[in-house]
Amino acid sequence: MTYSIHDTRPLPEREDDLRALDAIQAILEDSIADYALENSENLYDEDQQEILRKLVFSKGIRSFCLVISPDGHWRLINQKFPRLLLMDIHNALISD
Repeated sequence: MTYSIHDTRPLPEREDDLRALDAIQAILEDSIADYALENSENLYDEDQQEILRKLVFSKGIRSFCLVISPDGHWRLINQKFPRLLLMDIHNALISD
């Protein structure tokens, strides 16, 4: 695991964020069938002092980016993110 040099929180707090993000990613990988989860990357939000995860979904030659927090809030999303994919993500996260 890698951590930001700016993340000075105690190790258990960082690990809690990563465990939550790993669980969210696993749910989405299992639940989203129409899009492939191509890439994921951990980011650090210095203002909120938490680790975020950037998820890149693709279908065909198109890619869509979502940044999500450990509590499941969407922090950043492509302007042209497909509505049906958003609904699939939302439904997957609230059902598990």
